[in-house]
Amino acid sequence: MVKDSYEANKPILFAGDNYDEAWHEEAEKRGLKNLRTTPDALPEVLSEQTKQAFGRYGVLSERELESRYEVWLEQYVIRANIEAETTYAIAKTVILPAALRYLAQSDDAGVSAVEGEVRDLVDELLDALGKLEKANVYPEGVEGLELAEHARDKQIAGMATVREVADKLEKTVADDLWPLPKYEEMLFIK
Repeated sequence: MVKDSYEANKPILFAGDNYDEAWHEEAEKRGLKNLRTTPDALPEVLSEQTKQAFGRYGVLSERELESRYEVWLEQYVIRANIEAETTYAIAKTVILPAALRYLAQSDDAGVSAVEGEVRDLVDELLDALGKLEKANVYPEGVEGLELAEHARDKQIAGMATVREVADKLEKTVADDLWPLPKYEEMLFIK
């Protein structure tokens, strides 16, 4: 029985790191679905195979699956929106002012190399914030899976860009001007 079970499940067993790109390539070779994001995976809740399996064993009816699908979509969109709005607010009201103070100090000190580097990063942050602000406005008439895809493709991607620039600024702005705990401070408490 164990041997039969192993043989039946062998195509999905993988001894490597499932977050590594090697797994994604391996999954494709094996013909497995590789649903990397929530909006990619959630439609599977409504697939015929899922409906039949849940219905056959009396776990959930088709209507119950549809209900859960709608709730999960809404939760995903709401969480992404909260995170995107929070990212925007922190970057705009905490990180940007710190970078601008450092930029002003560098300019006053006449250190053009530092001033140029910080100015470029501030411009990059402002650009990223502008894109995230636009992403945080939901498109007219979009809902359900399309709205979840918007959250993934625009809001979450926008947050990642803001984060990337903020990480660069964290390494550049003077410690006494940086208002948030830096990574090394969190890892190695003073």
